[in-house]
Amino acid sequence: MLKFTKGAYPANEIEPQIYERWESQHLFQPTDQSKDKIFSITMPPPNITGALHLGHALDLTLPDIICRYKRMNGYSVCWFPGTDQAGLATDNKVEAYLKKQGIRKEDIGREAFIEKVWEWKAVYGNKIVEQMKLLGTSADWSKLRFTKDEDYEKAVVKAFVTYYEQGLIYRGKRMVQYCPRCKTALSDIEVSHENVNGELVYIKYFLDHSKEFITIATTRVETMLGDTAIAVHPDDPRYTKYHGKYVVLPLVGRKIPIITDDYVEKEFGTGALKVTPCHDPNDFELGKKHHLDFITVIENGQRMNDNAGIYKDMLVKEAREAIKRDLEEKGFLLKVEPFSHSVGHCERCKHVLEPIISDQWYLRTKTLAEKGLKAVNQNDIQYIPSRWKKVYTDWMENILDWCISRQIWWGIRIPVWYCNACGEMIVSETPPKNCPECSSYDLRQEEDVLDTWFGSALWPFACMGWPNDSESLHKYYPTSLLVTAFDIIFFWVSRMIFSSLHFLNSIPFETVYFHGLVLDNQGKKMSKSSSNAVDPTSLIQEYGADALRYTVTTYTNSSGQDIRFDIKKNKASRNFINKIWNAGSYVLDNTQNISHKQPLEKEQSIWDDWIVYQFNETLSTVQSSIESYSFNEAAQSLYSFFWHDFCDWYIEISKTNPNPILLRKIFALSLQIIHPIAPFVTEALWLLMEENNETSIMYSPWPSPLNLSEERAAYNNLAVRKIQEIIRVIRNIKAEFHLAKPAGLSIGIKTDDEAFRSILERNYSTLSDVAKVEEVYYENTPSSSLIATIVDSTTTVFFPKDRIDIESEIENKKQRILKIEKELEKLELKRSNENFMKYASEDLVQEVQANYDECLLQKQSILQRITDLTKE
Repeated sequence: MLKFTKGAYPANEIEPQIYERWESQHLFQPTDQSKDKIFSITMPPPNITGALHLGHALDLTLPDIICRYKRMNGYSVCWFPGTDQAGLATDNKVEAYLKKQGIRKEDIGREAFIEKVWEWKAVYGNKIVEQMKLLGTSADWSKLRFTKDEDYEKAVVKAFVTYYEQGLIYRGKRMVQYCPRCKTALSDIEVSHENVNGELVYIKYFLDHSKEFITIATTRVETMLGDTAIAVHPDDPRYTKYHGKYVVLPLVGRKIPIITDDYVEKEFGTGALKVTPCHDPNDFELGKKHHLDFITVIENGQRMNDNAGIYKDMLVKEAREAIKRDLEEKGFLLKVEPFSHSVGHCERCKHVLEPIISDQWYLRTKTLAEKGLKAVNQNDIQYIPSRWKKVYTDWMENILDWCISRQIWWGIRIPVWYCNACGEMIVSETPPKNCPECSSYDLRQEEDVLDTWFGSALWPFACMGWPNDSESLHKYYPTSLLVTAFDIIFFWVSRMIFSSLHFLNSIPFETVYFHGLVLDNQGKKMSKSSSNAVDPTSLIQEYGADALRYTVTTYTNSSGQDIRFDIKKNKASRNFINKIWNAGSYVLDNTQNISHKQPLEKEQSIWDDWIVYQFNETLSTVQSSIESYSFNEAAQSLYSFFWHDFCDWYIEISKTNPNPILLRKIFALSLQIIHPIAPFVTEALWLLMEENNETSIMYSPWPSPLNLSEERAAYNNLAVRKIQEIIRVIRNIKAEFHLAKPAGLSIGIKTDDEAFRSILERNYSTLSDVAKVEEVYYENTPSSSLIATIVDSTTTVFFPKDRIDIESEIENKKQRILKIEKELEKLELKRSNENFMKYASEDLVQEVQANYDECLLQKQSILQRITDLTKE
């Protein structure tokens, strides 16, 4: 049973109660009230590698806002949740976990290791789901899927076999990027290119039976043992005489040809290129084109093999140093220079990769990509922001065949078996009993597993039961929206699009909203190794889920810019949630036995009209902002309205000029439009309003604008804003002259606007109460005993000098002028400094000028005040 407690919002008490209520009442399940208004969405399934990070908080909050907004607008909403097996990432994580316990995966074997991963999943998969719930995620948990559960695995196997039977999957010996640490091949987009400080080694390659040599520069001297040619550009005059001749490979003594190819850049390096087909992707293509020998000298990126001769069994780094020494001793080494260059690293473990030639499984993607390109380019799928459409198009137009096999243990094994008796290869959705060719029972399954992204590419439809003809697919496919980070547009989004078009002849989603990445407040990527990672769970425990949700929302706009997360903003968001809670305390206490559903009274004050006008404007902004994915605009508009308009002004006005029905109605309506962003506090306060009969705010109808005459609203809105400005002026005067106590303080107002004077006269008591002065009156003939402060061209505020210690105030203001003049001198030095004005950034120059102008205005204002104080 919810109970209201005074003071700060007790998030740790309220939020678990609210979420348990939502779940027990099955409120996240679709209502199916309307076949015409269905909104469906799938969750980017987080990896089971540990805990959620702030990126997940964003990934979950934004679609949750949309889902809650859609429910309140009468849609039957179905949000499909899940977690991802994450292949290589999970394999690495569990391997490291076991290593800390003194267990090597190789010692326990494949089956035992996979059992350990399932044990890990039982702990961390469930932990992640619970963390998602902490955030308020309103997904239909009855539809929770795991990308390696039994039915999902069947879907992945079905896709593989179908592709294979259609000739789109093949096994081939090609060059791949191999991670020696993870011991697996990677696809091209799993390679992270990073600049490293290395060296450029210049080597003499002597022509056969000659003292002439060609200079070759290489960053990978250890691979020279596998060189099978030297390549030069056919039009490079330096090497024309060497066309068709041979050089002798240093240290090895093997003759290798000098070939010509347009691929070689004449201007780069010496213009001559060593060709090592087994250890460089470009050399691999040259080797095939010119029918060169393929000689592997490094085994799996770690040690030199038999072809390395005397360097056999050396680690690559050891061989590199040994080869340089031997080159120098034998007169082949010209020089060694420091050299910074880009090197491929494993996207997961950050280890340097080794290009190797290996048998791998590939998916032909060209024809698949053509369908995906057409769907996006003809706007069957809308991209927000639209700039990602070009990024997607560029990649899909140049897509390469996808290496889908991985040499790890955790994952979905490739459904291929080999007959040990006759060598037959069998591709099947179910394990074959015997060989269809020779009937032998001696079969072995392919050791490799599928790239985890192969299974993830099926997520939008496999999570709904494909390949079965499920009810969910009929109702909810294609989905309405995908919300995800832009950094997986290649890994995931593009592949989901072409997979769905291929298997279902349907787009997977109608719209994709790409949000930015969550960075630290210095703009650096968050990571545990950098000690700048922020745990969202700890933020929820300290500040509450609503505060974190509100914070990430304020950062997120329709342009999808990266987010610089600052904990200070989360504290400010917590203060906003407290404000909502404490406003609820005031409203509930002062509107007892009243329902927000009651009709409004016909006679309303200008303050009533004003708050209705402000609410209608805010409602319109929030609605349009959510629908255009400008989440930050919705959050900022709600903050401004609720904190400033409702709490700072209307609640204060209600203490002297009450309209309890409207007060309660505006509060209830505010809870409704805040709910998608801050669901817990709004649900709690909604349930504490007895007239709601304990029905969830989640299914309350999204508000419509309140009735208000536009003409009257416009005029009263201007009048209230003018009264507010008068109150601000009075408050500033009191602060300036230290007049905190209202007793005996009378403030006069003079205006040339007769209609506004009439409004003022009806609001004198409200003015005096809110401005905290004893009296507000109309000043018709101001005298020198009064000090004037202009509000606008028609209105002036007057206050008495006799309440002021004039000598003390004049002295204080003179001291203030001295400080301003010193600041002006500093700023003038910069403004008159030619070097500063020439070389400083435009923003800095503008800032200095703005500060200078502001100081001048302050000085002029204070001088005027001194003049007013000294008048007789």
